[in-house]
Parts: sequence; structure tokens; C-alpha cells
Amino acid sequence: MGCGTSFVKYVLFFFNLVVALLGLLLVGIGVAFLMNWTMVKDLLKTHLAVGPWIFIVVGAVMFVIAFLGCCGAIRESHCMVVTYAIFLLVIIIVQVVISVLLFTYGESIKESIMDGVGVLFKKRSDANADEAAEAVFSELQRQFECCGNTGAINYGQFTLPESCCVKKSILSTFAGNNCTVDAANPGCGPKIGELYQKWNKPIAGVALGVACVEVVGALFALCLANSIRNMDRRYA
Repeated sequence: MGCGTSFVKYVLFFFNLVVALLGLLLVGIGVAFLMNWTMVKDLLKTHLAVGPWIFIVVGAVMFVIAFLGCCGAIRESHCMVVTYAIFLLVIIIVQVVISVLLFTYGESIKESIMDGVGVLFKKRSDANADEAAEAVFSELQRQFECCGNTGAINYGQFTLPESCCVKKSILSTFAGNNCTVDAANPGCGPKIGELYQKWNKPIAGVALGVACVEVVGALFALCLANSIRNMDRRYA
């Protein structure tokens, strides 16, 4: 058995055990966010509402796939190990494709995101205002601490929605303590675009790094699957 079944089996088991624990950690962080654990929120410095669900979904997927790999390795199940390897290879391909797109079409994606913000703002400010778009854009302003498409000027008025301001100004006290133009946050389009510009390449780099580690896991899995199949044939 060229791969050394016992060695590969235990390496694959511990590799997936670590991945499973990381998956549970991500799920725990996501649940902590949803339960509004102040200490965790302050530590990670984020308040994006969708964040907890991203953590939970990614963590759950990691745990399920890693659990499949662990079980397949310990039970020496050819079917489970091959299934695990296929899942892992699919994830690797997706990560590489996303990374390449982020590196290659970063500017185009940024422009598309900013255009999307503009379209959403236009929907909520049309004559036939879309209430759903109004609610979504208001939440967008609150989460990203921004105002309007390109700025407060898009509203064309002195007083603004409360979601446009983080802090009130002196003028706000004379305007019924409402959010005013002078205290408004910057435009949502540019701010979200800058946020994407800041994180797209680091995210792509991390995805490629993780993919390289996953390739090693997939190779171990395929090697173990081949060894198990050879053992089954030998003792058939």
C-alpha cells in the first residue's frame, strides 16, 4: 500500500478534526453575534447584520464536510472518503474561481456594487416609492454608517433620515433633534466601494491560501481511498 494507510488515515483524521473544530468556532461566533454578546462584538469590531449568518453557514459547511472526512478515515470507508474528496475539490475550485475573479475583475465588481447602491437608492426615491427598497436602504445606511447614494445631497433637503447620522450636530438641536446635512455620514456608494477595495485582495489571498491547504487534504483523501480500495480487492 503505497500511501501507508495507517499514517494517511490518522493525518486525514486530525486534519479534519481541526477543520471541524474551526467550523464549530465559526458557528459559535455567529451565534454569539445573534445573541448580541457585547464583548464579542467589541472584540471583532463589526456590526454588519448579515455577518453572523455568514459565520454560521460557513462554519456549518466546514463542520459537516470535516465530519464526513473524519468518519471516512476512521471507518476506512472508500465511499465516504471519496465523497469527502469530491466535496473538497468542488470547494477548492469555487475558491480559486472567486479569487481569480476578485484579482482580475476587482475594479469592475466595485463599479457594479456602486451602481447597485445607486439603483437601490433610486427605487426608494422614485415617485412610486418601493417600501421594501426604502427599508433595505435605511438598514444599509445604518449598518455601513453612510448616507444617500453619493452623499446627503441626494436627499435634496436639510433634515435627513435618522439612519444618515451617527452623531447629531449643534444644528440638529435647532431642527427638532433630527439628523441634518452637516452631521450626515458620507455617501453609501463610495463608502461601500472603498470597503470592497480594501478587503477584496486580502480575502482573495486568504481564499487561495486555504485552497492550498485543502489541496493537501484532498490528496491525502484520494490516497487513502486508493489504499482502501486495494485492501478491499486483496481481501475480496
